Amino acid sequence: MIKSNEITVGYWSTKGLGSVCRQMVIYANIPLKAKIYKLEAILNNGETIYDGSSWHEENKTELKKSNSLINLPYIELLDLNGDNFIISQSNACLMYLAREFNMLGQNEIEVSQCEQLLFETVDLRNIITSFAYTHYENTNKENLAAKDVLNRAFDNNNSGKMQKFEHWIQNHKHANTNFLVNNISVADFNLFDVLDFYIEFLKHYEFLNNSNGEDLFSELGYPHIGSFYVKFKQLPQMQKYFNSILYQLPYTNKSANFGSGIKGNSWDPNTQKDETPEEIIIK
Repeated sequence: MIKSNEITVGYWSTKGLGSVCRQMVIYANIPLKAKIYKLEAILNNGETIYDGSSWHEENKTELKKSNSLINLPYIELLDLNGDNFIISQSNACLMYLAREFNMLGQNEIEVSQCEQLLFETVDLRNIITSFAYTHYENTNKENLAAKDVLNRAFDNNNSGKMQKFEHWIQNHKHANTNFLVNNISVADFNLFDVLDFYIEFLKHYEFLNNSNGEDLFSELGYPHIGSFYVKFKQLPQMQKYFNSILYQLPYTNKSANFGSGIKGNSWDPNTQKDETPEEIIIK
């Protein structure tokens, strides 16, 4: 269905829900135009207010004429008829790209597996995202909440989210790949992206002594997840992404309590300035 020689991914100046779309386009060797919108953190009488007018009052109004469901992230391209085609909603964007790039399994069983894995990674992401955007009364309550995130994600029991992926990789390991199904799929990108987020979390709250991010999951008792993370990061097709400014963006937006600033801290409008370009082109 794609006719254009370029795909636009519109999202905030963070990784967030737009990161996986960006990664998939780059991996597929399709030129990417990352359209960047900035949430401005403004100090007003000692309080910080957040201004998203660069999206809400500018491009969104125009794009809404083409797709009334428009939101961030979105993808924009030309279809086979040469018409402008816009897709919104993060999972819809991911599923579309997965179909276009043949990253949704090779048969009906694998398609079903990919869908299950994708939605399970969404659940894993929701745990840490909900925590990141919650503001706590004091550091003690924040640390207690962080410990709860650690338990919910890493407990070695039937409710632990990481355990599900550890067992999946162990039981579905393929001889020549390290992917969740036989070939790379949308679920691999989403799992890697959320694992990367958890590494920042583990380091920031000092839950582990090992500072080498590639060994953190093994230290927690998840060697198969650790192997998946390391090998995914070594994929030749991903190096354009890892060497780009897109990989250096914060995990969360400026209104978050965790992951929006330097080394997992919250964004500080007094000392930080968002200098992300409005467009990032990766060919």
